[in-house]
Amino acid sequence: MKKIIVACIATLVSVAAHADIQLYETGPGEDSSFVRFLNASDDKASVVNGAAKIALGSQGDARVSRFYPVKAGSKLSATVQIGNQKLPVEVTAKPGEFITIAVVGKDAAAKTLIVRETPTDFNAMRSSVSLSNLDEKCSAASLTGGAKNAAIVEAVKPATLQRRLINPVKLSVQANCDGQAVGAAIDMSQLQAGERYSVFLLSLKAGRQAFFVRDNNS
Repeated sequence: MKKIIVACIATLVSVAAHADIQLYETGPGEDSSFVRFLNASDDKASVVNGAAKIALGSQGDARVSRFYPVKAGSKLSATVQIGNQKLPVEVTAKPGEFITIAVVGKDAAAKTLIVRETPTDFNAMRSSVSLSNLDEKCSAASLTGGAKNAAIVEAVKPATLQRRLINPVKLSVQANCDGQAVGAAIDMSQLQAGERYSVFLLSLKAGRQAFFVRDNNS
C-alpha cells in the first residue's frame, strides 16, 4: 500500500520534475523521496549544488522551489546563500519521505529548518491540505476554513506540519498562531481532487504571514 501511495504522489510532481535543472540523483520509483527548498526570510536566497542553482524569491510562491525527486537513503548536500551567509545543508531522506528545507532569519542569525513528512494515505477523490509552522516562536499553529470556519489542522508545533484530506471544494482558509489570526484569510480557490496543497506560516520583519502553494506546481 505504501508503494502505491508514493507512486500516486510521485505522479503529481512528475510534470514539474522536468521543468529545470535536477539538483540530485534520482533512484528507482519505489525508493524515491522528494526535497524542496523554501525561503522563509525577508531576503532573496539561492540554493547551489554543483552546477545546479535555484533562486528563491522573497514574495509569495516565488519563495518555494518545486519538489525534487531524490534517491532515498543517500546523503544530500547543498549550500544555501542568503545575504552574506552561506549555510551548508545535509539531509538524508527516508523512502517515500517529503522534506522541506526552510531558510529563516537574516545574516548571522540565518539558519535552516527541516520539516519532514511521510504521507500515510492518498485519495484521488479528495484534496490534501497541510500547514507548516516555520515560526519558532509560535508554539501552536492552526488552520481553519470553510463556511463554518472549522478546524482543518490544529496544534502544529514549530518546524513541523500536519496534513488532512478534505473534499475538493472552493476554499478560503485562515492561519492562526496561538489562537490569534495571522494576516487575512487565504483564498485557495477551487481545490482539485488528488492534488496536494501546502500552507506556510512565516515570521518576518513586518510580522507573521501565511501563504499557500499547490505542491505539484512548486
